Amino acid sequence: MPYFVFRIATDKTMTLVNSFVKFGEAKVLCSTLRQAQAAGATDRFRMVFAANDHDAKRMLAEKRQISSPLEEWEG
Repeated sequence: MPYFVFRIATDKTMTLVNSFVKFGEAKVLCSTLRQAQAAGATDRFRMVFAANDHDAKRMLAEKRQISSPLEEWEG
């Protein structure tokens, strides 16, 4: 499965930037894009590991439930 790198705008529009087979390449691109951003820019860059770009968009759009440290301790 590939790693997908997306640009997420403030209106939650996702644009596929690129996809990679290797994690390291995707991580470097994300870091480079974040560092190259202007100081006031509001776009975000995210990387996700998924079977295809449709699944990747779905995963990024899902609201993740934040677990509390207490839940992790009890688990």
